[in-house]
Amino acid sequence: MDWINPRLQLGEERKVITGIPGKTGVVYTLDRETGEFLWATPTVTQNVVSDIDGATGAVTENSEVVFTALGQEVLSCPSWGGGKNWPAGAYSPLTNRMFFPLQQTCARLLSTMEGGLAIYRLAARMQLSPGTELLGTVRGIDTATGETTWLHEQRAQTFSLVATAGGLVFGGDGNGRFRAFDQDSGEVLWEVNLGSPVTGFPITYAVDGRQYVVASTGSRRQALTPEVTPSAGNNIFVFALPE
Repeated sequence: MDWINPRLQLGEERKVITGIPGKTGVVYTLDRETGEFLWATPTVTQNVVSDIDGATGAVTENSEVVFTALGQEVLSCPSWGGGKNWPAGAYSPLTNRMFFPLQQTCARLLSTMEGGLAIYRLAARMQLSPGTELLGTVRGIDTATGETTWLHEQRAQTFSLVATAGGLVFGGDGNGRFRAFDQDSGEVLWEVNLGSPVTGFPITYAVDGRQYVVASTGSRRQALTPEVTPSAGNNIFVFALPE
C-alpha cells in the first residue's frame, strides 16, 4: 500500500472496516473499534490525493487540481465520473478479498460560469487515463495486506459485482458481457453476451437447494469507448447450474 500507519506491527491482527469510500478510487482501511487509520492505497490513476499521513490519516490534496479562479483549466484524474462510482464491489470471507469494478478516466476541467455542467460550474473534456486504452477494470484486493491479487482489464466499462461461497465473482460490463471470475486468480471461467449493458446489481439466491444468479441489463453508453455499441434493451436474466 502507498500509505501505512507507522504504529502497525508485523503480524498484528486487527478487526477492520475497509473499502473504497469515494470517487478517487483510494482504498481506506480503519480499525473497526477505534477508527484509527491503518493503511490506504490507490486502485486507479489519481492525482487528487497527494499524501495521507499514516499516523493520523489526514489527507493532503494536490494543490495543482484545486481551482483558484474562473477560467482556470486542470487535468483531474479520475474525472467527475469517478474511478469508483455507484457500481457495487463485493467481499468474500472465503478468500478474505474484496473485488471492485473500476474505470480509468481523467478530465480536462475548465472553471466557467457559461456552458459545462451548471451544478459544478465546470466544463469537461473526458479522456482515458494516460498510458492506457482500457476503460474498465475489476481488481481483487487482499483485505489484510492491501495487495492487488489480480487485475482484469478491458475496453468496456465494468459494473457491479457479487461474490459467492462457491469461489466465484459475478459481474457485467457495458458491452453486455456477464462473467464469472475465479476469486483466487481472476480467470474468467464463464461468459455470456446479454446484448445490453449489464448495469444492474447482480444477486444470487437459492430455492429448494438450487442456486440462482440474476443479472439485469439497461441502456448506458460510454463516450470514451464509442465502438462499444450494444442494444438498449431492459431485461432480467436468471441463471442456474444444471439440475
